[in-house]
Amino acid sequence: MRITTKCKIAVDALLEIAAHTEKGYAISLPIVSKRLAISHSYLELIFSSLKAAGLIHSHRGPGGGYSLAKMPEAISIKDIVDSTGDPQSLEGGPSAQLWVNLDAHMQKQMAQITLSHILANTAIPIEPSLARLHLKLEKTSKTKASKASVEKRPNKAKKPTGPNSVFSFGKYLLHKQ
Repeated sequence: MRITTKCKIAVDALLEIAAHTEKGYAISLPIVSKRLAISHSYLELIFSSLKAAGLIHSHRGPGGGYSLAKMPEAISIKDIVDSTGDPQSLEGGPSAQLWVNLDAHMQKQMAQITLSHILANTAIPIEPSLARLHLKLEKTSKTKASKASVEKRPNKAKKPTGPNSVFSFGKYLLHKQ
């Protein structure tokens, strides 16, 4: 098993998504890119792998972005590494059995560490720009992944600010005389 930089970035990105999903928000790719200081295009590659593995959902529209497809307790580090890692052959050479045994031990250990374990020991601040929009999770069943829908939070009454275009400003001026 090979732990690559891509795997590390995938874990960091999923922690961001998990922290936001836990608070009811979907987080967009550009925000994750900015927060992790990773290029947008590289994250797209990683997110496509995570989505194909069924670890994340994407949401369109206002408040859209990504949320977890499973509960954080159900996503292990092994799941993430398997979805983004490159398989490596451990066969050949006199020490081959040593590497196969070490690989099996590492996989067993990574299967026991979940996103919720890491989240419990990591402080991830929620993106302030997401405060306007809220992701409402609907639980269908324990075996099926949660579906999400976007819901706008109620806005406070806005004071009229005047005309919002050149044309309405002209009409405003005509009616004011």
